[in-house]
Amino acid sequence: MTGETVKVAWVSRHSPLPVQIETLKQKLGEIEIVQISKTFTDYREILNAVKSTGAKYAVVVLPLSLIAQIVQDKSITWLFARMQGLHECLGPEKCPEFDPTRDVWLPLHGSDKGRHMRFERFEKIVKVEMVTEPF
Repeated sequence: MTGETVKVAWVSRHSPLPVQIETLKQKLGEIEIVQISKTFTDYREILNAVKSTGAKYAVVVLPLSLIAQIVQDKSITWLFARMQGLHECLGPEKCPEFDPTRDVWLPLHGSDKGRHMRFERFEKIVKVEMVTEPF
């Protein structure tokens, strides 16, 4: 690392977890995270928002159709946070396994339960591909 601060765009409604910030620091050195949490209508808006931050890296939580388009721009390294599904539970305060530094809880629609997810690692998104066969 050159000692420069590396800008990372965080394209998600959720803020990064402490372990995600630490993982990025281990990989990239000194970082500045710029959160972008809005609803986009097309991929060009995402590209413009990320590029306007000066970020060289972007962590994205977006529909696959949008990811497939933005990853074609190779001037940004696109990252995905790999999360492990642990179980369904009644929430962080009621789950003895919940660790707020590395876990998220996603409520299930129409239920008082949610999915308990744990951060595993970041992965570089290379491409999104749909493979089909005759029906």
